[in-house]
This record gives sequence, structure tokens and C-alpha cells, in this order.
Amino acid sequence: MMTYDLVIVDCDGVLVDTERISSEVVSFLLKEQGLEMSPEEVAEGSTGLSETDMWLMYEAELGKSLSKDMSERLLSLEAERFRTQELRSMPGVVDAVRCLTTAGVPICVDSSGTLEKMLVTLGVTGLAGYFCDKVFSVSQVARGKPSPDICFLAAGQMGIPPSRCAVIEDSFPGAQGGLAAGMTVPGYCPDGDIWGLESLEIQTFNDMNGLPGLLGFERG
Repeated sequence: MMTYDLVIVDCDGVLVDTERISSEVVSFLLKEQGLEMSPEEVAEGSTGLSETDMWLMYEAELGKSLSKDMSERLLSLEAERFRTQELRSMPGVVDAVRCLTTAGVPICVDSSGTLEKMLVTLGVTGLAGYFCDKVFSVSQVARGKPSPDICFLAAGQMGIPPSRCAVIEDSFPGAQGGLAAGMTVPGYCPDGDIWGLESLEIQTFNDMNGLPGLLGFERG
């Protein structure tokens, strides 16, 4: 079994259970703009996309520009919900990250979210200490997922060739980006393969407790 020189993890839906709250907030904001979109429809259409690409998609659907403060309001409303509604890490992820760290495996985060959002979510869930400054955002690159730009940034900053990296993704655009970068992409599917990741011919898993073994690292 191959082991890796760097493990890259997506943030939303892999490290932290943000996606339900985020989809509800986006649905609320879109309704204010005149676009009726349920949280479930938001999740289906935008999971894995950068915020910029998401807003462009909804502007095209609405046929007009959205308010200029959408991103500011999204971050503000999300942060309030994250702090007051017991935002949690994904089940088993703390033990998995601790196991990899104990094994001496370099680990970092790449995300379609902003650095500001990750500062809140990783802080609220107590995960920030595992990553410190090894957190990379789509706001630091030219193109969001499914482009491989964020994967190349993370690998480059960590000094590891992409071929020696595993990137853990839960979305179709994220998995596409990892594959385009030449990385191994285990697909995290806690609710089953609802996004069709297996169509990309990648290995999927549904339990974070099994991640270290899947990557070739034994628990201590």
C-alpha cells in the first residue's frame, strides 16, 4: 500500500460540518434577491465551488447582478450561525488528523472557502492548532476548483511533488481538481456517494476512522 509525503484535506464537509448551515444562509440571501432556491438545491448546485463562481452562477440564473455586499453578509451570517449553533467537526476527523500528525505526516488544508471563513470554522471546532499556517484558500489562486490551482499551491508551499500527495475531497469539483493536479484523491462520502465521485474512478470511503489506514498509515 502506498503512503504519501503530504495529506491535503478539504475543509467544508471534510473537516467541519458547515455545509448545511452555509446552504441555508445562501438560500436566505438568494431569496432576498428574488431567487427562490432551497438549501438542498443550493447544496446540489454549488458544493465544491468557490464563492465567486457560486455567485456568478446565481447571477446568470437570476439574470441580473446580485447586491455587492453578498460576500460580506454571507461571512457575517455564517460566522454567527457557526458560533451559536454548535458547529462541529466531522465525525472521527479529530482522531484521524491526530493519528496522521502523530505519525509525522505533513498535513494541510486547501479549500474553496475564504481564509476568513476557515479562521472561524477551524477555530470554533478546535482544529486550528493542527494546521496553524498550513491553510490555503481559493482566494490565493486565479481559478477555483475544479481547476487544480489550489492543489498546486498547497503542494508547492509544503514542498512536496503533487504525485506524492493525497487530497481528501467530498465534492465533484474538488475531486476533479485533485485528479487534474496528478494527486491521489480519496473521496469522502459520509452519506453515500451522493455527488457521483465513483464515476471519476476514485476510491471512496464513509468513515474518517478508516482514513489513516486507507492512506497506508497505521494507528499507534
